[in-house]
Parts: sequence; structure tokens; C-alpha cells
Amino acid sequence: MLRLFAAYLEVLAEALTIVVVLMVVLLTQPRYATSWLRTVERELSWIAQRHGLSVMLVGLLALGSSATLSLLGCMPEPNVHDEFSYLLAADTFSHGRLSNPTHPLWVHFESFHILQQPIYASKYPPAQGLMLALGQLIGGHPIVGVWISTALACAAVYWMLLAWLPARWALLGGGLTALHPRILLWWGHSYWGGAVPMLGGALVFGALRRIVRRPSGRDSLLLGIGLAVLANSRPYEGLVASSPVLVALLVWMVGKKGPTTRVLFGQVALPTLTVPALTGGAMGFYNWRLTGDALRQVYEAAYAPAPLFLWQHPSSMPNYRHTLMRDFYVLVSALFREQHTLQGLAIMTWHKVNTL
Repeated sequence: MLRLFAAYLEVLAEALTIVVVLMVVLLTQPRYATSWLRTVERELSWIAQRHGLSVMLVGLLALGSSATLSLLGCMPEPNVHDEFSYLLAADTFSHGRLSNPTHPLWVHFESFHILQQPIYASKYPPAQGLMLALGQLIGGHPIVGVWISTALACAAVYWMLLAWLPARWALLGGGLTALHPRILLWWGHSYWGGAVPMLGGALVFGALRRIVRRPSGRDSLLLGIGLAVLANSRPYEGLVASSPVLVALLVWMVGKKGPTTRVLFGQVALPTLTVPALTGGAMGFYNWRLTGDALRQVYEAAYAPAPLFLWQHPSSMPNYRHTLMRDFYVLVSALFREQHTLQGLAIMTWHKVNTL
């Protein structure tokens, strides 16, 4: 990560040097500055009015930036528990399987966020693993999938902004997203995701505005695809983000400016609900193949005494076979209990807000 950050700073320093030189020239030659700036503005406005070209340029900018940082800095190595789990999913999917048979000596290979029983697989929803598998199949390395997902996410952000803002501001926002240091250094150079749910969220919020403005089956379908991506990448955060969108759509549907019944069912409800319905069936099948139960949380039941949500009840401490895993979940359980006190809840809430 330090080498990557140094490479990013080197590229940024070169870009800033060019900007400073241009500013000096323009300030010392004011009669040329107005003409040059007008030319730049005219060219960017021309590009901004061509939405297809703009979405392609934003995507290519994100793809090139993410790939360049990885190739100039260093190819990222997984170092977070989640990354190893996602890479397991990618390797499994790239070989045409949903899961792997349990190793005869599986007790020696237990690890975080990885199922060993009844099968050997990642515990996470499949979206990030599928994207990494795509990169492994296309480019021979999972990082290619990270580059692709980053490009798609930034292009989707531009498409979303285009529904809410003038075209030139949408293009600027898409370009800033594609060059955002956090997105490039964290999401565009690691295996634990970020770009995939970003893609889903952008589709959801971009489709919302377009549907309310002018209902169409295409935008409703994109809304459904966005919901499906969120459900299979960050289910909880996706639910929190999409719930206000669905409420807003419902209010619009029953309001005075809502669509006719024919448009409501034919161009909004049917396309929007079709994709999540099919996705829900596929998710149930995937979970059933992994655990034998479409709704069962096997990993948490086997390893995690602290539940995922504060209103749930903790379970008894499992008999861990590895000290490292036991120490980790003892710490997690202590944090869970601490948040049931007023002081502990306030501290953790402030920590989350500060992080956000």
C-alpha cells in the first residue's frame, strides 16, 4: 500500500506541476487566458452534451487510473480477512462451481469468513466474487475484475448525476469520482469490494429520478438491476439505501402526479419487480447449495457468538480449534456487550459517524 500511495503521489505531483505551469502562463499572459479557457469550456461542453461519449470517457478514465496505479505501484496482495474469502469465491466461480467439497483435513484450514462445513466456500453474497471471477477469466487475474467494477461504478455515477444535474456538472462529478483517491487506492486496489455496491446504488438513484420524470421500462429494469446488485454485495446497507427510494416511488405512484394504471404496471412495477424476484430465487438456490437451507446463516452459527445486530441475542461461545479465531471473536463479543451500555453505545456511534 505504501508503494501504491507513493506511485499515486508521483502521478498527482506531475499533474499538479502541469496545472501550476498552465496557471502561471495564463496569469502572465492574460490576453491568452480568456481565449484558452473559452476553448476548454467549449470542448468540455461539447463532450458533456454527448452522453454516450461522456459515460464512455468516465469509465475509461476510471479503468485507466485504477489499472495504472496497480501496474505502476504493485499488484495488490490480499491482507484483510474479507479479501481471502472473496478470492476463494472468485476462484470457485471461475472454475464453473458454486462451492467446493470439504477438505478431509478441514479442521487445519479454518479461517475467517470461510465456510468449511457442510461445504468449502465463501460466506459472502456472490456479487464481488463474480466480478473478481470475471477478471480472472478475462485477464488472468482477479484484479482485472476490480478495474472493471471501478470503471462501471464511476460510469454509473455519471449516469446517476445526469438525471439530477446539468450535463456539464454530471461530467465533472463523474470525472472527480474516477480520480477520487479513496476510490482508487482502496476500492480500486483491493479485493474486498466497494465499487460493486457503488454501481448498484448509482443505478438505483439514477433510475429513481428518470422514472418519476418519465416512466420507462428500461429505467425500471435498471432500478431492479441496481437493487439486485445491492442485495448481492452489501445487503444491509443496500436495504437502508434503497428503502427511501422505494418509499418515494410509492408516494409518487399514489399521488396526483402518479402514472396511469397501465403505465404503473407495464412500465414501472413489472420491470422493477421482475429482476429482484428472479434474483431472490437465485439467491435462495445459491444459499441452498451452500448450506442446505435458503435462509440459514451457517458461518455465524458456527463461529460468531455475537449477532450481527444489537437487538439480537448472543449465543454461547463455540469451542474454537484455533486460538487466533477465539481471540478475535472474544473481542467482538466484548464490543457487542459494551454497546448495550449507554456510554458504550455513544462511543461506538461516534466512532461510526466519525469514520463516515
